Amino acid sequence: MMNTQTHIRTAVYNDIPTIMRLAEKEYNSFEQTTPFDPVLTEQYIMTIINDPSAVFIVVTNNLGEPFGFMTGNLDHIDLSTEPSAVSGHWFVDNPGNTYGNKNYGLQLISSFEGWARHKGAKKTMIGLRMDPGTRRAYDRTFNQFGYRPNYVYYTKDTK
Repeated sequence: MMNTQTHIRTAVYNDIPTIMRLAEKEYNSFEQTTPFDPVLTEQYIMTIINDPSAVFIVVTNNLGEPFGFMTGNLDHIDLSTEPSAVSGHWFVDNPGNTYGNKNYGLQLISSFEGWARHKGAKKTMIGLRMDPGTRRAYDRTFNQFGYRPNYVYYTKDTK
């Protein structure tokens, strides 16, 4: 096993090639009817990195290379006067616990919640891509952390 020292930080331009590979793995881990689009994906990553009301968080290994990410932005998705922090992509690639058995997904969520509080969001919403039959497991897991399903997102009041 390699050194398992990890860090969570915001993404930078040098991360884009690695994030592209991770995004393709995320895409291919679900049933698809269309091919992965690397041009669109790169544009999406650049847009999030450059948007002051958005965040691209990565978890990195001891070499500083991302092996997981979470993206989000501020939105008035429920048409209220108060913004919500909405995450649409969340993925960790840690096969065989290469980077240890820490729950990096929860660390990314915690970092996203901190960003949401800092930005004044009143709610945190996490969207997950799901294949048929997987929602029950996600409902149990997210319920343990105070989230409830909402708009096919799991929603939590930001405190």
